[in-house]
Amino acid sequence: MNAPRLQAALIPLAGVTGLVIGWWLLAGQVPDSILPGPGPVMSHLLSALSEAAIWKDTALTLTNVLAAFLIAVVGGTLLGLWSASSAVVERLLHPLVVVIEAAPTIAWLVLAILWLGLGAGPPILVGVSMALPLIVIATSHGLREIDAGLLDMAHVYGLSGWTRLTRILLPSLALTLAGAASGALSVAWRGIIMAEAFSASHGLGPSLWGSYLYGEIHDVYAVILWIILLGLALEYLLVHPARTLIGRRLRHE
Repeated sequence: MNAPRLQAALIPLAGVTGLVIGWWLLAGQVPDSILPGPGPVMSHLLSALSEAAIWKDTALTLTNVLAAFLIAVVGGTLLGLWSASSAVVERLLHPLVVVIEAAPTIAWLVLAILWLGLGAGPPILVGVSMALPLIVIATSHGLREIDAGLLDMAHVYGLSGWTRLTRILLPSLALTLAGAASGALSVAWRGIIMAEAFSASHGLGPSLWGSYLYGEIHDVYAVILWIILLGLALEYLLVHPARTLIGRRLRHE
């Protein structure tokens, strides 16, 4: 590993180490019933990871997150492309996007339970409601930043709509969409876990909420720690490498 890559790996590690040290220092000032230290919490997490229940809950939550994320990315990109196609369509869709974005998460959860009942439906709908506007806005604004000369050239040479989409529009939007997708995945992840706590019987959300209701404080923090570790894994093992790869392809490295 060369020096720049080593530095890039060590900086996030240093940040995480600082957070753990701060946690340890703060935990020493308050009772365990409020904030247990990192050692006991890690012990409870390792114990939980040796059982099948947490892996089943994790798989269910990740499935909900992936479903919501894919729906938001595909649907948001299509709506963004449509919005950018004409000023009339943009004015038509803008209030819809604002309504979806402005409604609080709890409102979407209540509506989702009314419409879909309990189960996986409400968490997925909540995740989509939080992630979709980010993708729509990023796509629509990104299209307006594309060099008009490229589009004029495509028109002069009579390129088909599909060729324009795959050869000009989507490649030009790649980095913008990658950044928006990172934010969309993050908000969908948080929203779905919250929604699961109130609308599902299995998943990381119910596991966290159940631990709190039964007063199992160490388990509460263990589940929170697991959720955070999974979020870091999604960012640094999936989103960040994809964003880096897209950037290199666009720079022709």
